[in-house]
Amino acid sequence: AYKMIQEALRAKLIAHEDLYNLVKERIYILKLPQNPTYPAITYFRVSNLRHHDIDVSYPRFQFDSWASSYGVARSVANEIRKAIQREKGIWDGIKVIQVVYLNEVEIYENDTEIYHIVTDFQILYREE
Repeated sequence: AYKMIQEALRAKLIAHEDLYNLVKERIYILKLPQNPTYPAITYFRVSNLRHHDIDVSYPRFQFDSWASSYGVARSVANEIRKAIQREKGIWDGIKVIQVVYLNEVEIYENDTEIYHIVTDFQILYREE
């Protein structure tokens, strides 16, 4: 179900119109491609917690917003939050119980001169 929740997350982000207008389909698992076009998003599972007696997972995912200006990186991070915070429902066949915003960190990458905003969410969903 891990790959499925990753795919469902990506589809949910692409479907959010204001986010799509910023990054199009430049939403990548784990790492940016070589010589990426900005702005872009990377995301990955940080932890994979599961409930011990019911089929519920609550992994933590990190979303990284990358842009050549602070304002655009900030806009991308804000739109990720708007797209998934407190969301629930069926995502590509996965029953999402709740998406919880956890934390955010702002970073400037000196070597690449790229602004980078890290946002963490916990995603509670039922494993089938």
